Amino acid sequence: MCQAPVGKVVGFDKDGIIVEYKGNTRKLRSRLPEVKEGDYVLFSLDIAVDKVDAEEATAILGNMR
Repeated sequence: MCQAPVGKVVGFDKDGIIVEYKGNTRKLRSRLPEVKEGDYVLFSLDIAVDKVDAEEATAILGNMR
């Protein structure tokens, strides 16, 4: 089974969103209209694919360590 990484939205730029992932920031393209700073998103190939709640994000991050 493949699992997408999860990042926390820390900002925005003209091309998409900026997420924190494993202590680093990454720029992602996103078509998720409801995403705001502080939200968590799943991403693949530098594209945000889904929004997840904090509880699910914590579980995913715990499994990826």
